[in-house]
Amino acid sequence: MPDQPPRAITVRGIGRVNRRPDQAMVTVSVEITAPSASDAQSAASERMQRVIGALTERGIDPGDRTTQAITLDPVYDYRESGALLTGYRATQSLLVRFRRIEDLGPVIDVAVGAGATGLGSVSLGLADPSGAESEARSLAMAAARARAEVLARAAGVKLGAPLWITEGAPSGDPRPMMGMRAEMAAADTPVSEGSAEIVVEIEVGFSLAE
Repeated sequence: MPDQPPRAITVRGIGRVNRRPDQAMVTVSVEITAPSASDAQSAASERMQRVIGALTERGIDPGDRTTQAITLDPVYDYRESGALLTGYRATQSLLVRFRRIEDLGPVIDVAVGAGATGLGSVSLGLADPSGAESEARSLAMAAARARAEVLARAAGVKLGAPLWITEGAPSGDPRPMMGMRAEMAAADTPVSEGSAEIVVEIEVGFSLAE
């Protein structure tokens, strides 16, 4: 007689943990338009160096900043007679990590003062989410077991040990905050921290017994 598949019930459990963010990520960019490609690139590089210098003076370590993009695009004036090349637009962007969220607003203002023309992709999160992930994982398992116990009781059977457990990748929730032109952020930039949410979802198969 072939082996019978084990009697089991499969349930899902979700665990959510909220923590106060302890780091911020922001993209700082400069954009320059000039008659020639070389002039645009040179001016953008010079301005970005001023921005980097200002960030360094405010305590941003070299390891906490990464060049994200360098682009050069032609600029056209579109007329009835056709497109007329009027210059080139050079853009450079830098991804910056702030390890002290309270520094975010003041340092953004310093970057703008040094020549940054754009800010974007600002998000708050956790530098090390492992502790929050472990707690969320425990909550997810407890939720799965509680749901399985309710279903087993309703079916008139006993809940046994877990037969298998699968877990999706933990999802952090870095909170997007803003994307703005530098002239919009020239005044003192306020930063509201809120909370960062870590979510773990698991699927558990429990054995069943009479």
